[in-house]
Amino acid sequence: MIIDSTPVPALGTPVEKYAGNVQSIQAKEIDNQNLLDLSGMLYRNFGSVNASGHQGNPWQNDLSYRGFLASPLVGSPIGVSMYLDGMRFNDGFGETINWDLIPQSAIAGIDIIPGSNPIFGLNTLGGALAVHTKRGVDFPGVKLEASGGSFGRWAVNGEYGGFRGPFDWYLTFNALNEDGWREHSRSDLRQLFGKVGYKTDRTDVEVSYNYANNDLTGNGLAPETLLARDRRAAYTFPDETQNLMHLVNVRGSQWLTDDLLVSVNTFSRYYQRTTKNGDVDISCVDDASGALAFNPNGRVVHLGRCQGSAAAFVDRDGNPLAGDLAREAEGEFRKTKTVTQDWGAILQLSYKGKILGRGNQVTIGVAYDGHRSRFTQSGADADFVPDGNSVGTQQSGPFETAVNVRTDQQDVGVYVTDTLDITDWLALTVGGRYQNVNIRIRDRSGENPSLDGNHSFQHVSPAVGLTVRPLPNQTFFGAYSEGFRAPTAAELSCADPNAPCNLPNAFIADPPLNPVVARTYELGARGKLPLGDALQWSLAFFRTDVHDDILFTQTETTGAGFFQNVAKTRRQGVEAGLQGSAWKRLKYHLSYAFVDATYQSSVTLASVTDPNGVQVKPGDSIPGVPQQNLKFGAEVAILDNLWLGADVVSVSGNYLRGDDANQQAKVSGYTLLNLSVRYRPVKYLEIWGRVDNVTNANYATAGALNWNAFDDPISVQRFVAPGASIGGWAGVKVRF
Repeated sequence: MIIDSTPVPALGTPVEKYAGNVQSIQAKEIDNQNLLDLSGMLYRNFGSVNASGHQGNPWQNDLSYRGFLASPLVGSPIGVSMYLDGMRFNDGFGETINWDLIPQSAIAGIDIIPGSNPIFGLNTLGGALAVHTKRGVDFPGVKLEASGGSFGRWAVNGEYGGFRGPFDWYLTFNALNEDGWREHSRSDLRQLFGKVGYKTDRTDVEVSYNYANNDLTGNGLAPETLLARDRRAAYTFPDETQNLMHLVNVRGSQWLTDDLLVSVNTFSRYYQRTTKNGDVDISCVDDASGALAFNPNGRVVHLGRCQGSAAAFVDRDGNPLAGDLAREAEGEFRKTKTVTQDWGAILQLSYKGKILGRGNQVTIGVAYDGHRSRFTQSGADADFVPDGNSVGTQQSGPFETAVNVRTDQQDVGVYVTDTLDITDWLALTVGGRYQNVNIRIRDRSGENPSLDGNHSFQHVSPAVGLTVRPLPNQTFFGAYSEGFRAPTAAELSCADPNAPCNLPNAFIADPPLNPVVARTYELGARGKLPLGDALQWSLAFFRTDVHDDILFTQTETTGAGFFQNVAKTRRQGVEAGLQGSAWKRLKYHLSYAFVDATYQSSVTLASVTDPNGVQVKPGDSIPGVPQQNLKFGAEVAILDNLWLGADVVSVSGNYLRGDDANQQAKVSGYTLLNLSVRYRPVKYLEIWGRVDNVTNANYATAGALNWNAFDDPISVQRFVAPGASIGGWAGVKVRF
């Protein structure tokens, strides 16, 4: 198997020469599984990948890989990079990854490149996702599909690919509507992807266009007490996100000589994100006057201290209060709009030849990407409108613009990687990257000039790896790599503990943050055994030490908080995998991962529930990262045209966000059983069915501590992200 070990696909690297536990999946496996979305497919198929439904929507899942986050939510500390056909796909505003923007039918294959590989640039702290799309020469023909089932979901999908001489073309579309399994959680997707290409023995060019216009609703966390009454209920609604994208990507390569290949990629993307959110704002007031309570130093009274006499506190103007302190809940309606333009190019030169008679493969690249974003946010008072067990928020006052900001970012990277065959069974890879980041922030409202700022970051990151092949089908490897992440414009604008912000809903002028540096050490082995048709196995041990990690600390019930550096954190663990086939009837895969994500320095983190903050000490687990997951899947051909499949995902518990000192009970672990069937009565027709969560397990994927505004009295409770109930779907595919 050949993997892409550079951002732009070029010569590729045989997996037996790559010093890391690479995981891959190809189009045929993706198609056979009939899964809903990209994040769910990654979650079910790859070890060390976990999913958290913080937004309550399958296209807005948070994924963690080896304890590092890949998320569509602005403000998330992103530690995974993603490339689409050589284009850096992380959003330019917050480095986020939006799973809903790529139609799954367009994907030809995905590689997960482990570690802090600097060749893949910014945010590659835990790993990189390399996604490749289809082209007509490899996927000719027509496929039409219709499916439907639980949660009011229906979808239609089509693909068409072909070629003539050196020219090829490919087109796919996807339309999906669903009501969602929770109340008030409707989503609509409209996706289109097209590509034209030209390919000869020496020249390869492809131009692609990707369009998405999606309306997603995710109702987020809810109190356990509410979910005990009704698992479909939403704490507050609406919570809508609309994503619109136009992306043009051009990739080409040309053999200059038999040994020298030049590759280039250039892209331009327009991305617009709008949100509408109904929130609860809990404040501490004087029950006699109704005035908001402040400490004498001018800071708002923490909700954890909101009790007893108000005599020691003052109102907004500094006047003494005379009543008692009380917590009061009010509705707030927010809307935001983010318009981002991304563009960039990568130029690579690759050479394969010999040094002293030994094989050698070297790639040198220069990468540039630019990003310009305009962000606006406004808010209005809102009334609570109960709807069964859910609570809606309805705008009751005029919108007032709170933020109007423009950000510009320029990224330049220079990288080199060289793989030398020291012997026929020993290969050494060395590489590195210089990265420079410049971020410019400007207030456009005229009311927050202190927001203006220029920020520059740069770093040189090395990497080295060694593979040893004592037997033809056995490889041992060891590697060291160093990754780099600059603070995003969103983070730089929200780092003041005295002025928390509602990301992605507000920005203020703040002190600077330090960039993040991750250092990964990895040892492992992989190989094949002559069992059945073939048995592939892998085993890897890894440790990533992170310096100046950037974490978001929530301080208010609306989700407001601020970013801060934490001196040292660590992710370490082991992952093992098996996959194979037997008797030409059975295919199977098994993976196990242990991920230990911990703080490695003492720090006091602000807290929405504890006025004294959370005292974190070395060894405390980072919330939201399950330590263990076990995944098993199998499909057996009962007949030549009938396949039955099953897969199991078992995940251990994780600590609540806000419980960084690990004082609360974990969110419980869970095990899910999923079943599938495929039947092909004739060559051109396939009928499929799938049932997820067959046992209807009652589970949650993540949680947080917060105040429940609808409890009497208002109190701190455990909020969790409930997992979807049992659901079944069926579909028909026609190919010709």
